[in-house]
Amino acid sequence: MKLFHSYVPTIDGNLVVWATTYKEKLGLLGSDLGLSPAEVLELQQAAQAIIDGVNKTDVKKAELKEATSAKDLTKQAKLQLIRSAAVRIKTLPAYNHNMGRELGIVSPAQAVDHGSLKPSLTAASFPGYVQLSFKKRRMFGITLYGRVKGAQEWQKLDVVKSSPFIDHTPLAEAGKPETREYMAVCYDGLQEIGYPSDIVSVVHGG
Repeated sequence: MKLFHSYVPTIDGNLVVWATTYKEKLGLLGSDLGLSPAEVLELQQAAQAIIDGVNKTDVKKAELKEATSAKDLTKQAKLQLIRSAAVRIKTLPAYNHNMGRELGIVSPAQAVDHGSLKPSLTAASFPGYVQLSFKKRRMFGITLYGRVKGAQEWQKLDVVKSSPFIDHTPLAEAGKPETREYMAVCYDGLQEIGYPSDIVSVVHGG
């Protein structure tokens, strides 16, 4: 059985070229073929409708692509501005949690028992610094504390938003390795919350 391929292209770009050629050649050959002017016009309008339909779709696709790209850039820039402002707003003296909920800058899905929050913390020594990796339990950040083993008082190192934190604190006695202890507490942007992490220790040689 002989198979015949359609003379009408299936790819839109090729279809536009074909329809354009058909329309032009029909204007030249229509009368020679014995077609009436009305028939030629009707067929030319059909070809033009195909061309317009494909071109209109291509324009819409391009516009959609441009609009999507512009939307993504706007979201990235403006949401970063809003998030940064939200962090600052939460530190203002007049701010309270109800205000945050009304503004929509506290997560409604953050079903966390604040009373049981406890960050996890690990420590590793490297030449010149100690690296502290942590999990902040979906909070704004953690407050990090450190001390030399045997000391009674904890020293606040920093409020940290992203892991890891690099502690460049020098040795208490230059050239003498020391055992350091670290612990962390979750921080919600306003205050520490929950329980302290387990204390981790590491021998650091500077």
